[in-house]
Amino acid sequence: MVIKRGKIKKDMIKLRNFSEADIGQLQTRYSETSQKNLRALIETWNKKEYEGNYFEMYAIEEKGVIIGQASLYGRSEHIVSCGLELYPAYMGKGYGASAYKELLAFAKIKGFTIAIAQVKADNSASIALHKKTGFEAEDYTYINKKGNAIYYFIKTL
Repeated sequence: MVIKRGKIKKDMIKLRNFSEADIGQLQTRYSETSQKNLRALIETWNKKEYEGNYFEMYAIEEKGVIIGQASLYGRSEHIVSCGLELYPAYMGKGYGASAYKELLAFAKIKGFTIAIAQVKADNSASIALHKKTGFEAEDYTYINKKGNAIYYFIKTL
C-alpha cells in the first residue's frame, strides 16, 4: 500500500512495502548481505506478521529512491510500536517528520489508538523528531533489553 500525503519540496514521500525490485538499493545499505538473504528478508517483512503479532516494514521513498525504512509492530489490539530510520544523507531535511506523520496515519487506519516508540537517550535528533510529531515522554531513562539507555515515547492516535 502506498500512502501519499506528506510533501517535501513539492516531491512526494511514499511509504510502501518492499519488493524484490528494491534489492539493488538495499545492497547499498546492507552491503554485507547477499541478494538471496535480502530477498528472504523482504519476504519476511511482507508477511505482515512477526512473532504472532502484526508487523509491517515500509520503504520510505522519495523520487523512486529509498531514503529510509519505517515499521509498525502491534503490541496489543490498541498499541503499536513505531520505528523510523532515515539514511544519513536524508537526515535533518524534514523527511523524518513527513514519513512519521504518514506512518502514524497508517497505524490509525489499522485501528491502533496508541503509538509508542523507544529512542536512545543520546539521540537528540530522534528525540526532537518524536516531540515534533506529537509524542510525549517522561523525563526518565529506561534500560532496554539491549542494554541501551532509552526514553519511551507515547502518542494518542
